[in-house]
This record gives sequence, C-alpha cells and structure tokens, in this order.
Amino acid sequence: MRFWRKSNTMLLNLIKLIARIYFKTFYDFKVEGLENIPKTGALIIAGNHLSNADPPAIGSFAGLVRDSRFVAKKELFSVPGLGWFFRRSGYIPVDRARSIDAFGSLQSVVHSLEKGESVVMFPEGTRSKTGKPQKPKSGIGYLVYTTGAPVLPVKVEGTFGWPWVRKIRVKFGTVMHLKKDPALDHKAQYKQFANQIMEEINSINI
Repeated sequence: MRFWRKSNTMLLNLIKLIARIYFKTFYDFKVEGLENIPKTGALIIAGNHLSNADPPAIGSFAGLVRDSRFVAKKELFSVPGLGWFFRRSGYIPVDRARSIDAFGSLQSVVHSLEKGESVVMFPEGTRSKTGKPQKPKSGIGYLVYTTGAPVLPVKVEGTFGWPWVRKIRVKFGTVMHLKKDPALDHKAQYKQFANQIMEEINSINI
C-alpha cells in the first residue's frame, strides 16, 4: 500500500511538471497569486471554466504550494485511460444528474474538506460554450454552508478555444470566508454563496 501511494505521488508530480513545461513552452503563460494559497487546512479553489486546459493550468501551478483534489463529472471516469488517470489522481466523481436536494454525490467532497484537504472545482459546473461567464450551480454553496471551508477564487483567461490559443493567464485571488445569513433558508443560502463566489472570480483583474 505504501509503495502504491509513493508511486502515485511520483506520477502526479511528474504530470504536474510536464504540464507546467507545456504551458510555459508553447504559450505566453503567466500565473499570479500563488502566495495567496493557504498551505494547510480545508480549502475550496474555485475557478471559471473555459476549456479542458483549465484543470491542468490551475492544478499544476497550485501544486507548487499544495496538493489538491479535483471534482469532475462521473461520466469522465468511464472514459478509457482518462478514468484510470482520474482514479489514480484522487479526482472526486460527482453525479450532475442527481437532485440538488440529495447532494449525495457531494458527500465525498464534504469528507475531503473535513479532513483538511484542498479541493478544486468549477462553480459553473461545465465549460462555457461562448467564452463568457455562466451562472453558478448551488453545489459549491452547499459545500461552503456544510463545511465552513474558505474559498480561494481563481480566474483563467485565454483558454477558450484551446489548444489554438496563444496567451493564457491564471490569477489566484484572495481567500473568502463566507458567513451565513440568518435571514435566509439553507437553499437560498447555497445560491447566495455560489453567486458571491462567482462574482468574486469574475471580478479578478488580470
């Protein structure tokens, strides 16, 4: 078991290194705000979602500070090769078809945060088809409400249309500590948290 954990760590570190070299070599790539990433404790890193390049663009550089687990739709775990990589990398599957009332598929994320881990997710739930911001899903609001975990917003620019792009920018904002509004019921609070997080992501000036 210890051997497999060590081999997984080595594999992930190698993949992150390759991703960093790839972005730095083939693109006009710049990342800012790594110093804003807390080194310990539960954390939700929340970013906008423009393309499949976003997870490695965020994760490979955030990984210079601390390891994080990604949240991904469960269908991707059935893709040959990709599913194997996701499982080895500790990705957390989420069933987007399930009712928001159940939140059953998010319990693994809750457990990860309760253990003090860092989780990366995209509040919009899917990639933008236009390159413009989308409305967030309530799932991230539920996670904040349930765990009290702080949120680190991150904005990505230039990946829409990847790989046929040239300039890519990633900027981590400042940590958000969201507080519950006693005047709102829990569902309304989920939505409010999600909207606040998305607004903060969109407001990051790159």
